[in-house]
Amino acid sequence: MSSPAAARCAEIALPPTALRRSRETGAERAAGTKAEDGTEGRAGAEARTTAGTGTGADVRSGSAAGSSRLWWALAGAAVVLCIVLHVVVAQSAVAPRTPWDEIHPLQIARMLSGDHDVPKLSGSGYYPGWAILMTPIWWFTHDPATVYRAAIILANVIGVATILPLALAGRHLGMSTPQAIAVAGLAMCMPGRIEPADYAMSEPLLMFCYAWAALGMLVLWKRPTWWRLALFVGAIAAAYLTHTRALALVLTAVVWLLFFTRRSVAKALVGVLALVASWWIVDRIASAINHRMLLTGSSKTDLAMQAILHAQPEALAKLLAGQSWAQVVGTAGLFALGFVVIVVWTLRELRTVRLGPGAFLFGLTVSTVAMSVVWWYQPEALWGKSFHGLEAWLYSRYIDQVAALVVMVAAAALLRRVSAPMIGIALVVFVLGAAAVVLKVAPHVPMWYGLGTNTAAVNSWQGMFPEYPFHRPLTPTLDNANRFWIWASLATAIALAALFVLRRFPRTAVALLLVGAAAMSLNANQDQQRRVPAKVGASLERADAASGDTGPLPVDVDLSCASSGLNRAEILNWSGFWFSPRTVSIADPPKGLPFTTELVISCKNGSTMKDLGARPVTGGSSYGYRLWVLPGSLQDQLAREGALAT
Repeated sequence: MSSPAAARCAEIALPPTALRRSRETGAERAAGTKAEDGTEGRAGAEARTTAGTGTGADVRSGSAAGSSRLWWALAGAAVVLCIVLHVVVAQSAVAPRTPWDEIHPLQIARMLSGDHDVPKLSGSGYYPGWAILMTPIWWFTHDPATVYRAAIILANVIGVATILPLALAGRHLGMSTPQAIAVAGLAMCMPGRIEPADYAMSEPLLMFCYAWAALGMLVLWKRPTWWRLALFVGAIAAAYLTHTRALALVLTAVVWLLFFTRRSVAKALVGVLALVASWWIVDRIASAINHRMLLTGSSKTDLAMQAILHAQPEALAKLLAGQSWAQVVGTAGLFALGFVVIVVWTLRELRTVRLGPGAFLFGLTVSTVAMSVVWWYQPEALWGKSFHGLEAWLYSRYIDQVAALVVMVAAAALLRRVSAPMIGIALVVFVLGAAAVVLKVAPHVPMWYGLGTNTAAVNSWQGMFPEYPFHRPLTPTLDNANRFWIWASLATAIALAALFVLRRFPRTAVALLLVGAAAMSLNANQDQQRRVPAKVGASLERADAASGDTGPLPVDVDLSCASSGLNRAEILNWSGFWFSPRTVSIADPPKGLPFTTELVISCKNGSTMKDLGARPVTGGSSYGYRLWVLPGSLQDQLAREGALAT
C-alpha cells in the first residue's frame, strides 16, 4: 500500500540541470504568475512551476498585462495558422492518394455501416479505430467522392482539435495557458502533422490519441486517481485500436506502470491489467475484421519478425541515423533539443528511482523509433529497385506522433529558459549525427524516387531532389545532385544556433518557430496525384446507359489474368471503393470463383477474356485493366451503339 505522501507529487518539473537559474526578481516572478492566470494569490507552488517560463524576460520589456496580451495574440495566431495550413494542404484531396492506407479504412467503415456487398481487399491489414469514426458517413451517402471529402474534413477537424490535449499537457509542463496553446499550435504546424491533411488516413486520430495519452500520463503522475488512470489507459487503447504501431505506446505504458507501483500499487496493477486486456481485445477485433476484409491474412507481424531475424546491425544503424536525422530536420532542430532534455530528465529520475514523465517520454521515443527502424528494414526497399527506396531511409510517419510530444518538451524548456549547455549539447549531437548521415547514409539513397506523407519531415526540401537517377554512391556536396543532405543539415544547425541566441527571448523564439513551421509545411505540400480509375469508370457509365437499367450494373474484377507489379492490387482496391454504390465482386475461375455478371474488369490484353468471346468497352484502361463485356444482350446493345473497341 502506498502512503499518502508517496501518492502525491508536488509538481511536474523539467530537470533543473536543463534550465538557467532564474534571475527574475520576486516582483517579476509574481507578475509572471499574474500574467498566467490573472491573480496574484497563487504565487506559491504555481509560481515555482512557472518560474522561468519566459515571462520574466518579456516582463522586463513591458508590463505583465502587456506580456499576457502578446502571449494570447501568439496563441490565437498559432491556432489560426494551424487551421489555415490544414485547409490549404487539403485542397487537393478530391480522391484517395493510396489504395491501401486510405481505401482500406474507408471500406472497413463501409462494411461496419451495414453494407454487406463490400468486396475483399488486397493488403496486409489495418486496425479499425479510424474506420469506426468514419462509419456514420456511409449512412448518409455512398458516393465515393463525397465520402472521401467528408473523411478529409473529419480528419482535419481532429487534427486541429489535437491542440486542446497538447495545450492541457503544456499546462502541466509549467506553461501558462496562452503559452501552452501557442506551443501546441507550433507542434501541430510542423510538416509531419500538416502533410497528412490531404489524406484520409489514421494519422490525425492517432496523434489525437497520443496527445490524450501524454496528458493522462502527466496528470496521473501529478495525482493518481482512478479517473486519471482511466484517461491514460483509455487513450492508449484507442491509439492501439487505430494503428498497430501504437504497440510501442502500449509496451512503454506497461513498463512505466510497473515502476508506478512506488506511487500506487493498486492503480499500477489495475492499469497494467487493463492495458493487457485492451491489447488482447483490440487484436481479436482487428483480426476478425481483417479476416472479413482481406484476400489473404494479415502479414504485418510476419514482416516485422522477418526484419528482426535477418537484420544486419550496420544497416539498422544507418536506418536509425537516417530516420532520426529526418525528424530533427523536420522540426527545425527541436527534436534534438527535446530529446536531450528528456534524457537529462530521465537520468534525474533514475537517480531517485522514481520513473516519471521523463522516463515515460524517453521510453516512448526510443521504442517508437526502434519500431520504425525495424519495420523498414526491408532489403528490397533499401538496396533494390522498390518504389519505397527513398522513403525507407527517411521514413518519418511512424515517428511523427512522438516527435510532436518531443517538440512540446523542447518548447517547454525554451519557455523556462533552457540552459546554454543544453542547446549546445543538442547542436553538437546533431552536427556529429548529420556528418555520419551525410558520409555513410546519403551516398547510397535513391533520391529520385517519389516523396509522400511517409517522408513529410523532409518534404520541405523537395526542390533539391533530383528528377533523374544518378550513379551511386554519390557523396553530397553543396552543388551536386545529392546536395539536399548538406543544405538540410546546415539549415537545421543554424536553427539550433538561433535557439541558442534567442534562449533569453522565448516569446520571440516561439514566434519565429511558428513562421518557420508554416514555411516548411507549405513548401512540403505536394501536388499529389489522385490516380482514380477514371477510364474504366467511363466505360462502366457507358454500359449503364446502354442497359437502360435505373441503377448501376454489377461488375466482376478478374484476378485470374496476369498483370504486372501492383496493378492487380490497385485496381481491386480502387474498384470496390470508387465504383460504389455499384456491386463489385471478385472473380477467379481457376480458383473456383466464376464470373457472375456480363461486365468484367480484366487485363487490357484480354488474356482471359478473348477466349470467352468477350469484347472491350470503349473508354481505355486504368492500372493495366479495362472493362470487358461477355457475350449476351448487353454486348449486342453496346455493339449496336458503337461502344465496343476493336
